[in-house]
Amino acid sequence: MKAGKKKEKIGIQDIAMALKVSASTVSRALNDHPRISRKTKEKVKQAASQLGYHPGVPELMNPEKIEVVVVLVSSLENSLYREIIFGITNFLNTNNYQTFVVDTHGDDKRAGAFFKTYRKYGISGIIHLISNVNLPEDYYSIIQRDAIPLVTVLEQDTDTGSSSVLPDMFHGVYKIVKYLMALGVKNISLLLEDGNKPEDSQLVTSFQIVLEMLDGNMALPMVEYVERGGEAFAKKVTAILHRQEKPQCMLVKDILSAVEVSRLAEKMKIKIPEDLLLIAIGADEYPGLTDNLSLLKLPGYDMGYEAAEMLLEKIRNPETENQTVIKPIDFILKGSAIRLK
Repeated sequence: MKAGKKKEKIGIQDIAMALKVSASTVSRALNDHPRISRKTKEKVKQAASQLGYHPGVPELMNPEKIEVVVVLVSSLENSLYREIIFGITNFLNTNNYQTFVVDTHGDDKRAGAFFKTYRKYGISGIIHLISNVNLPEDYYSIIQRDAIPLVTVLEQDTDTGSSSVLPDMFHGVYKIVKYLMALGVKNISLLLEDGNKPEDSQLVTSFQIVLEMLDGNMALPMVEYVERGGEAFAKKVTAILHRQEKPQCMLVKDILSAVEVSRLAEKMKIKIPEDLLLIAIGADEYPGLTDNLSLLKLPGYDMGYEAAEMLLEKIRNPETENQTVIKPIDFILKGSAIRLK
């Protein structure tokens, strides 16, 4: 007589799948973690009993102690993303969470691969810095299926089905356009990095909406895309400044890129601000280097801090409803864009 097939042992992952929560949530609930609500603990323990879960000796002796949040980012060379991560890690560190930063190097497939394997790492939640407005609609399907806490920073064209933090690009652009219109500026050049990046896409859209709303004499900005630094950047800037109809103002993404534009303009005998108004778009400043540089300051640190705070709330209370928080943008006017009428 053949022995019957041995029943597989019920594990934490089975309970997690049954309740549609993360394995880390189940583990913390079973170990009576103080950050897990009483209601969640009761649900987990009830499901464990119904499924026939019996913890092994290692699980009893080594309850989970390390709380881990993963931050997905497309590039650590991007100053805005670095500021966002700085805000995230500062908040999480003060709340005894470890932060693992995964650099996908701009490859969305790497992020997709991570979503398929993240469960084995026992993470508590994910913060994704969106770098592509054209993500597939099912991009977060695995995360949503497993009910892992997720917060996104920046915006894509489709609904992420998660809480999100965004910069108030519209009002930042509105402040700049109103100021430039008062100076009689009509021609603007907008030098960005990549039209598929959310912050770049939002800037262009915001200019279109603001100019249509104000109905002034300012033309839509001439939008150019080029990566920061290198020969290609210098060639692009030189070509813009050599045009017969030169821009009266240049808005340049990334503060160091704006500094390079200033250097190239000086080399071409173009005076700032007399001949060309210059405004940088970025999240950080460099004392001594950017003291005279006008800035549309993106709230990178505040966005990261807010995202981490929202994620922690979702971890502690899985039933927290999704929300969108919009952080204000400052227009810091300095010598590079001040021109006496």
